[in-house]
Amino acid sequence: MNSIPSSLLAIIQLHLTVLLHWFSAEAYQRQLERAQEHFLVRLNNSFEFGPLEKACADYHHRSGPGTSPTHTVPRLVRALLVKSLFDLSLRQLEGFIQWNLLAKWFVGYALFEPGPDHATLARFEAWVMAHQQRTFFDEILAQIDRAFPEEREKAQIGDTYAMQANAATESLNALLRHTCQLLLNALAEVDPDAFAQVKSQLDLEALFGAEDEIKEFRLERTQRTERLQQTAIAALHCHAAVQTCLAQRPDLSPHQCRMVVKQLDILAKILADELTFDYDEQEQIIGAHELPKKQKGSYRIASAADPDATYRVHGERIDFGYNISVAATDSFVREIQADTGSQPDAVAIPDLLSAQQQHHDLTPAKFIYDQAAGTGKSHADVDQATNGQTQLVAPLVDYEKRSERFSPDDFTLAPDGQSLTCPNGQLSHTAYRSQSGQGRSFRFSAQQCADCPLVQACRDDKVPATNMRQVFISDHRSALAKARTYAQTADFKADLKLRVTIERHIANLVRYHGGRHARRRGLHACDYQAKMNAMAFNLRQWMRKLDRQTVAASP
Repeated sequence: MNSIPSSLLAIIQLHLTVLLHWFSAEAYQRQLERAQEHFLVRLNNSFEFGPLEKACADYHHRSGPGTSPTHTVPRLVRALLVKSLFDLSLRQLEGFIQWNLLAKWFVGYALFEPGPDHATLARFEAWVMAHQQRTFFDEILAQIDRAFPEEREKAQIGDTYAMQANAATESLNALLRHTCQLLLNALAEVDPDAFAQVKSQLDLEALFGAEDEIKEFRLERTQRTERLQQTAIAALHCHAAVQTCLAQRPDLSPHQCRMVVKQLDILAKILADELTFDYDEQEQIIGAHELPKKQKGSYRIASAADPDATYRVHGERIDFGYNISVAATDSFVREIQADTGSQPDAVAIPDLLSAQQQHHDLTPAKFIYDQAAGTGKSHADVDQATNGQTQLVAPLVDYEKRSERFSPDDFTLAPDGQSLTCPNGQLSHTAYRSQSGQGRSFRFSAQQCADCPLVQACRDDKVPATNMRQVFISDHRSALAKARTYAQTADFKADLKLRVTIERHIANLVRYHGGRHARRRGLHACDYQAKMNAMAFNLRQWMRKLDRQTVAASP
């Protein structure tokens, strides 16, 4: 090649480039002639990519100033679609685009053109996650609605599934140590001098243990308790030292201190949820004890690596991670949301409905759920979120089965809500708001209950006759009464039969679209993953529905 004149070499390279482009186009053409039924080919012919490309147009990936991007936004958009459709990691996606002929064609690369590496793909996905978290999901659903407008009129079904965290749980001792280490690391990044000052005030061996200490799992129970006490006291001192240091540095902006404050809050929650401390007369800490299980806080943190993840208890199954709530019709997922694992299932229902109103201008006429939503509060929350436009359909919790005594429904509330009448005709005007803030407790005095013929059906045997009788009346009593009326109709029974479809959707999301295991840590990342999983599910459902239409239309 060195003996070939440069002018001739340029001509050869030009012709070779033209030849390679021709060969690439010819190879793709012949492959497409045999692959018209392939999913990617049908998706390419049916989906309008322009809105997604426009939404991501602000992303710039350039190899240098003034040069055109090597991997354009249209290519990267299609690459993310392929990743979700085939449930690939970023490294798997890199190889899939490089070596799968149809995938390479779909994304937009010539046959001999190198595709993006996993680092390039990771940067683009991180940008999409930060700036266009739900755009892919929303745009696919908008195009589905244009193709099948009847989908917007269907009843929706809701349920949840667990997404297991991409982090391991830690013992309380390890959790305290790990959190304190992250706190000190965050402080060192913001202000090395402040970090050195705080470090000098701490008993590092008590906090992090000696280098030659025995592993925790080898310790006896009393030794583990002693080590936990030592670590807990040191962690409390660490929290106080860092907090004092920040208070002495007003020159640091909230943005600079963001990670330090976040780790301080996490450490404070762990200490409050898990431990109690003993103080002497001078208010110096002299002991620490782990709280009994029933006294521990809610939404407890179990991993410093992913503090957003909590335990999800679903029957006999316990998962550490996130609770994914789904709203769907019999064909498509209409909304999906990730919450921390410990959040009760029904809590997310108003959010699912509000999100559809905000992003798709849609309020379903019916929303069908299991008994987890069969409470007055759930019905009232749905009414409030949809301004009474959505009928929540759920088997109601039968409170009467909890006791053979009179239930609140056996008492009559006055129309103005100011008095309550018992089954024996006694009237009470005395009521106090409950601690939960969800209702009032009406009180019937011992004198009112004296010589009552219904006392055995009203009072517990353990309650002395000299005590008052309290009856809790929920603020959601009217909503529950309305739900009971609807539960007696034939429509209610027909609605509940539709619930089986959501089980199939969830099984599909979990088995074929990566819905079970989180790829990243944190609530925001898991919510993004859930929406991309649902987007991929909807795309495949779209193509299946088009296939059925084609078959139905054929003679």
